[in-house]
Amino acid sequence: MRLLFICLSLWFSFQAVGTAAVSPLLPSFEAYIQKTLSDWQASGVAVIIVKDGAVVYEKGFGVTDVHHPQPINEHTIFPLASLSKNFLATLMAQLVDEGILNWDAPVRQYLPNFQLSEAQIAAQFTVRDLLTHRSGLKPFAGDTLWNLNFSAQEIQQGLAQLPFVKGFRQEYAYQNHLYGIASELVEKVTGQSITTLFHDRLFKPLDLNDTRVGPLPAPEKGILSFIKKLFKKTDKENVALPHTVIGGKTTSFPVPPMMYTFKGSTGIHTSLHDLGRWIVFQLNAGQGNDKKLISAAQIQQMRTPYIQATNLRPDDIQFPASRIQHVSYGIGWFLHDYGEGTKKVSVLSHMGGVAGVRTLMTIIPEQKLGIAILSNFGAMRVSMIPEALRNKFLDLYLNLPPHDWSQENLAKMALIRAKNKQQKNAFRLQNPRNPHPLKVYVGVYENSLYGRFAIQQDKDNLVLIYRQQRIPLNHWNGDEFEFKGYHLSPAYSDYDQGYIEFAVQGTHAVLSAINLMFEGKSEIFKRLEDKP
Repeated sequence: MRLLFICLSLWFSFQAVGTAAVSPLLPSFEAYIQKTLSDWQASGVAVIIVKDGAVVYEKGFGVTDVHHPQPINEHTIFPLASLSKNFLATLMAQLVDEGILNWDAPVRQYLPNFQLSEAQIAAQFTVRDLLTHRSGLKPFAGDTLWNLNFSAQEIQQGLAQLPFVKGFRQEYAYQNHLYGIASELVEKVTGQSITTLFHDRLFKPLDLNDTRVGPLPAPEKGILSFIKKLFKKTDKENVALPHTVIGGKTTSFPVPPMMYTFKGSTGIHTSLHDLGRWIVFQLNAGQGNDKKLISAAQIQQMRTPYIQATNLRPDDIQFPASRIQHVSYGIGWFLHDYGEGTKKVSVLSHMGGVAGVRTLMTIIPEQKLGIAILSNFGAMRVSMIPEALRNKFLDLYLNLPPHDWSQENLAKMALIRAKNKQQKNAFRLQNPRNPHPLKVYVGVYENSLYGRFAIQQDKDNLVLIYRQQRIPLNHWNGDEFEFKGYHLSPAYSDYDQGYIEFAVQGTHAVLSAINLMFEGKSEIFKRLEDKP
């Protein structure tokens, strides 16, 4: 009984110390959160802070769905997007501990059919290389295929066509689908689904009861939902839908299927409450609920820098040089310093962002401090809210000079969009041209990476038909037409304008190119003489 009393006393003492370090910062921080939501016209965020082994702050702001508002709380379930990669890396570290995997074994030892465009590199590619963003491929290689809802098999076949732009293991370039291949490798060597592995090895031992993998049920609406609300809140109601900007307004939409193409890379959903437990587990060096799930050796492997991001711009929105220096990538972690002068800490972090979602988790082991921000608004081209909020909190915690990260990020993104639009408009004003008769463009066009699309005429307009999408085109200038990016894929928003341009010879177009399909050895689509 005395031992229990001592343990409880120590726990409350630690919690009091952690709360005392954070509590004075919260009024300013909360006011900034509210201002940031207003600045961006965002649907909502959820924020959790861990200090000295305990959750000292967790709170939701805004709503799960702007069209059917329900307040966000600590059990609201958010898609994590690429923050899932931190879970996958942790799972794989377990398997290395158990001798099931070897970081430095060739990928082909486990997946004999693994292919890249250079056979010699594919043969040397190790499990570690899948997870460290040093492949030599262009950043986000294959993401255009992902945005177009290509299957996992189609994306892997596409990766095998993509040229290398840098030397193998020579330069940082973030990748999504190599993590996806890593999750398939894990399934192959264990004989279990990634869903089962996550649940049995991580979620269950850590009591992550709100956390799951794969598609979520859509929030219920109408009279049935109203009746259920009278009696009980259900998980179906407490899901944060993705939001983006369409027609100048913040709007919600279902989680797109592409999020689950590679579940281990982008397919986890969790709540703020569970993510707090995950942060405690990571700060406690792989131990949670009195269970040691990963060895100290593997924790060190994950937190070792394998490639330095020397190619970042000083004004990079994710890693602004005024606060963040020495950015590297380990295994499932970004590693960098945060601060200035003598007020500087070593940080581990990972973000996620795609199709209406933006997430960020940061831990500072030496301070026993962690913070996570989940947002159901935007993606990289729409919102950088989590980065702004994380930076603001760390500025307050380290007592750094005040800086309005929200307004700075918003202004930078608006400037980029405005410059792109101005350049496009200026070209049209200087070179105005009429189109050819619309029948000139009608036909079927083919590209080795993206396959085929058709151009049809519908009265006085053209229509692009691609992978069951029927997309109206509007004349822009000469042989160039425009379309809304979100008509092609839910990965796009108001800020992703699509353009298709034709090359005409004689009585018909012979070539075409679409600005949102730019990967591969050639972005040119060739017109087929006869329809298939």
